[in-house]
Amino acid sequence: MGKLYLSIFSFDSRIDFQNGFVRQEVHYKANDTLKDIFQAVDSKNFGYQEFGIDLQFIHCRINGYAVFGNLGVKEIVEKLGCYLEIEPLNKRYAKKDLLLDLDKAFARYSDFFYAMDFIAPSDREELKKYLLINFIVPTYDDSYCGDGFLLYIKWLCLRYPLYKEKLLRFISCRGSGIFWHVSTANFMLPHNRAIDTQIESLQSALISPTCKDKEWLGFGSYINSQYQFTCKNRIADYNATESFTPFIQSILHANTY
Repeated sequence: MGKLYLSIFSFDSRIDFQNGFVRQEVHYKANDTLKDIFQAVDSKNFGYQEFGIDLQFIHCRINGYAVFGNLGVKEIVEKLGCYLEIEPLNKRYAKKDLLLDLDKAFARYSDFFYAMDFIAPSDREELKKYLLINFIVPTYDDSYCGDGFLLYIKWLCLRYPLYKEKLLRFISCRGSGIFWHVSTANFMLPHNRAIDTQIESLQSALISPTCKDKEWLGFGSYINSQYQFTCKNRIADYNATESFTPFIQSILHANTY
């Protein structure tokens, strides 16, 4: 038996103009998971006496690390200690405590879907499955297209191979595109490079000699001449021994050629 000292983000978009934190102490047993801890939280201290948390698919930020899934408390305490600050993955899109307004995040891509009118309505909705990945790295601003969006583009390339070049061209923008990607590995708990490897494969595709985008072809040639870098399309060469939550595994499976 142990004790956790929690500081939980509190915000309700219906009534609040500013967020706060609720402090609680919760006892845990050796085999407890995050779901057990969140179920033990006293909801009376939150707006409308409701604690906003998705217990079916836990996603939040704990001591700065993005967490996806029902991790074991013992694992978390071993890595982070017993004092835990728990926040939504992105405060800007906070709807109710740890819940996010994904419809608001989805609306950012209206111009993309207008330009890519060949994408079926059902496939447009698939983007929502990837949006949480946008929030793993907390330092991005709204100008960047988003890591989750890049993986969605990779998925679309599988669905619409005739439009692959057009899709890749969209994410190659110098000001907001794929080459602004920052490694997600150390921002996640547990750490892994699977998402980075998927995005790097797209970067490789853009600077590959087979790519028709002349701007990035020249960039690839420059890298080769300066660093003898051999460009290859890395699809899934991440370390098989790394630990993945079911959410990350599902994304990787959907994006495998």
